[in-house]
Amino acid sequence: MRQLTLTDLHKAFGELVVLRGLNLAVSAGSFTAILGPSGSGKTTLLRLLAGFERADAGTVTIGDRVVDGPASYLPPERRKIGYVPQEGALFPHLTVARNVGFGLRAQQRRGPRITELLDAVGLTGMAGRYPHQLSGGQQQRVALARALAIGPEVVLLDEPFNSLDAHLRASVRADVQAICRGAGTTAILVTHDQDEALSMADRVAVLRDGRIVQYTAPHQLYSRPADPALARFVGDANLLAGRLAGAAGAAMVQTVIGLLPLEPHCAAAAGGGQLTVLIRPEQLELVPGQAGGAVPHRADGTFGGHVVGYEYYGHDAVVRVRPDDAADGLEVTVRTAGGPQLAVGEPVTVRAHGPVMAWDR
Repeated sequence: MRQLTLTDLHKAFGELVVLRGLNLAVSAGSFTAILGPSGSGKTTLLRLLAGFERADAGTVTIGDRVVDGPASYLPPERRKIGYVPQEGALFPHLTVARNVGFGLRAQQRRGPRITELLDAVGLTGMAGRYPHQLSGGQQQRVALARALAIGPEVVLLDEPFNSLDAHLRASVRADVQAICRGAGTTAILVTHDQDEALSMADRVAVLRDGRIVQYTAPHQLYSRPADPALARFVGDANLLAGRLAGAAGAAMVQTVIGLLPLEPHCAAAAGGGQLTVLIRPEQLELVPGQAGGAVPHRADGTFGGHVVGYEYYGHDAVVRVRPDDAADGLEVTVRTAGGPQLAVGEPVTVRAHGPVMAWDR
């Protein structure tokens, strides 16, 4: 196991600047997700780590070895990095065993190593099959076994679950997570799927405009994003105008849906001006048995409104509500347990639960 350190990385393709001074330190043995929208530089970053591209400036260090820097460069085959591409990229004319052993020396291919790897990824007895005889999930397991065969110090996963259906995707990514943890391998997953990043990783790095804008534990990223744009990107977000009320340390924020407690240690508490307030849909609940109408705002953030949209998902539902006294057509999104559908125009009462995150406007 080795720590992976990226320092002031820059990469451009002609006039297109992709990475702009990126810094990241990934702990040995950890599972990190690189999250970002399409075109943010995720795949370019992975190709730099693997050695398929060279950085224009900055360094890539694995343990105490600089594998890419101004004065040094180690080719991909000497980096001890396993790589799992998006589609598996198996050789169709080779058996499962020969695909897994492709990067090994000849004597290692004849030993127990292949069988051990196939057992580890749940493909016992499938050594003699060909890729076309496997399901999509099995092919991805073969690709993972091939990446682990060389005993890598780092495994790179380039959106490997994209081609799988929803049920299989959940199953395979749980298996991949368990296998990487069991092997003690430092793993980096590139994805644009927020649920995937939050559920699999020890820490998540969000890439935007060629830089890491936040690198933290999944629950911290979701509950305390660095800025409003990041809040919108990671999950559903209600962003409301507000103003600080009360003293720092016991601060409250006044919004159109009522007075809400501010997240402890929130930097906005030291400001005192106008705020942008984040409240997640699951922090809002429909109050049973109460219609909307003239429900006064109280300190607990209870307010009346009318349903303007309803989406039912079985396990839960998303309700869009327009507060009765909100200006400019403001709507808030409420996530609630699935149940009888609410009609558009139906009056409801909503209660907000803090604390909430906020930033200076």
